[in-house]
Amino acid sequence: MDKAGDNKGYLQLSENPIRFEPVSTVTNVFFDDTSKEVLSVRGGGTLGVVVRGVGRDRTFRMEDRGTISSLKFSPDHLVLSVQRSKNSVELLSYNEGEVGPGVVQECRAKSANLLGFIWTNKDDLVLVTDHGIELYQVTKERLSVRHVRSYSLTCSWFVWSAECGLLLLCVATTPTTTTLQPFTFKPGQSNKLSKFEVEVSGSCGAHSPGVTLGERDVCVGTVYNQVSVCVLRHPATPTVAANLDVYSQNKDGVFKKTHICRLELTGRFAVNIIDSLIIVHHQASKTSLLFDILLGSEVSGGVTVVYPITVPRSVQPFALMEPDVVPSPTPHPIAVPCELYAATWVVFQPDIVIDARLGCMWHLQLRLDCLAEAVEDKSQLVDCLLRRKQAKPLVLSVVKQVVESRQLACLGQIFDKINLAYRQHLNSILQSQMGESVSAPTPSTAGGSSERKGVVIEQAEMYSTVLAPLMEDAEKQESEGDGGACSRIVVGVVVEYTRSLGSVGVTVQHFLHQLVINALVRARQFYQLHQLLQYHVLADSKPLACLLLSLVGVYSAGQQLSLDMLRRLNTAHDEIIEVLLSQHQVTPALRYARSVGLAESVSARKFLEAAMVSEDLQVFYSTFTFFALRNTRLRGSPAFAKGEHCEMYVEHYKKHFGELPDYSSQQL
Repeated sequence: MDKAGDNKGYLQLSENPIRFEPVSTVTNVFFDDTSKEVLSVRGGGTLGVVVRGVGRDRTFRMEDRGTISSLKFSPDHLVLSVQRSKNSVELLSYNEGEVGPGVVQECRAKSANLLGFIWTNKDDLVLVTDHGIELYQVTKERLSVRHVRSYSLTCSWFVWSAECGLLLLCVATTPTTTTLQPFTFKPGQSNKLSKFEVEVSGSCGAHSPGVTLGERDVCVGTVYNQVSVCVLRHPATPTVAANLDVYSQNKDGVFKKTHICRLELTGRFAVNIIDSLIIVHHQASKTSLLFDILLGSEVSGGVTVVYPITVPRSVQPFALMEPDVVPSPTPHPIAVPCELYAATWVVFQPDIVIDARLGCMWHLQLRLDCLAEAVEDKSQLVDCLLRRKQAKPLVLSVVKQVVESRQLACLGQIFDKINLAYRQHLNSILQSQMGESVSAPTPSTAGGSSERKGVVIEQAEMYSTVLAPLMEDAEKQESEGDGGACSRIVVGVVVEYTRSLGSVGVTVQHFLHQLVINALVRARQFYQLHQLLQYHVLADSKPLACLLLSLVGVYSAGQQLSLDMLRRLNTAHDEIIEVLLSQHQVTPALRYARSVGLAESVSARKFLEAAMVSEDLQVFYSTFTFFALRNTRLRGSPAFAKGEHCEMYVEHYKKHFGELPDYSSQQL
């Protein structure tokens, strides 16, 4: 593996890292995992404290009152909290770069050692000690501190997730397990959850005294809308690979082991969770592994075994643009390659990588396009991409590639996955319109509705991006003499897509039916077209009937199929009559009008015009007689009303058949 990175890697560092003064003999660097800011402290603060973060760049000075072990701002940046001793935290007022007086809050248990502190809210401070946790409320106006609550329990280390509002305490250790005690926090509230045990030894073999679980082996994040705890389980022997165990929080707030990610490696690891993908970095091989827990392939005892989506690859190369310190004929900055997976790298959730030696903080970014190129199983790839944000163009591109490369064997599975997400999206819209909750999982979806919050591809998007261009290519190749075969492929693809839509209960829009009919006609597969219509694979609709009529010149059966379809719809009587008249079938049109009860209301002029244009005197005579009888029945005279504008047809009748007969004596 190239130590400089992999140009086809699935991950890249943000183009413009946040730069800060590196760690040195005079500079200490701290990271605030709540505000995602780096604080560089020079000379204990007397030479300046620089705060760098996204959208934040501030500098201030503070007194040097001893070695600082932790430095954080309250979330609203009105209080600067400093830990210098093992049993207290100093809270200093802060206002626009000016550090004011403050108070010192000591641990309530005098013999307790302060392991660290966190701001769970802008007014809520938690001290974590080896004796438990202490909750305080901080009033900003006069910078006073009030004790709210304490939890007494033995603790050796802790992990805090600001994104999930979850605090994990390590409260007990045995040769093979470690017990974690979770707490959740909301403004002014705390909740102690059920503790749970995690395994610390390898997947097989006895526990080794050297295998222990530390805070660097545990991370907390959100995976498919579920709070999850990821635990690196190192091997007991060098011959056994490490695993990453995922403990998910259920609806009762209890954490249970749900997944095992097979790392197939040993050594030092670090974990990020980005867009519900678990990313495991391996320092020795300088590669990263991507896991999607919903692609697990083996289930045993309620635990799913998950393997990497594809082969491990390194983060893409990155170079820092440094100004040229030596006079040079070119004023451009110098690109200095960065060492990836360096020993000085530290990762934080969800996507932060910090190199304190270089003085850089990056946001790790997914390169799903490179991932798509590497995954051979396109059905599995689409399944993964559908759950990723902003991946719609890539999903459509993958479908297009599958179609163009004629990998049609997996196309049905791909369409089913796409349309399942589409159906769930439509269900969510319907439920929201009805005022119902859409958070409850549906029985048809493994893992609940939370897994389908990514890409939704509607029929119009599939048509414009994949199907219509496919038809255009078929038409182009037809002009070159090979259109029949291409049109048959279009038919197969579109029919498979409509089948998939129907299988999840989505109504197929008419432009898809239009596309498949045009393709069948181009391929001269009239028998197949008749079968699709006869067995209602192509659903009845007025637009579809009109399309069949327009194809009468090349498909004569289209007229009768169209009429049959309109009759089945039972809402298109006028259209059927118009079709028959346009085909000069005047007598069948009259019969149809009588059969549906429209004989008394249809326009006489339309029928007489069609009869005269047909140049069949017998047809004209019978048509004229029908309406003359209707006039006699309705008005007592065979004459037409002036508003009907039938004068020319009366003259045509008189020219060929003489005066109008008297129908008054006939049985009407």
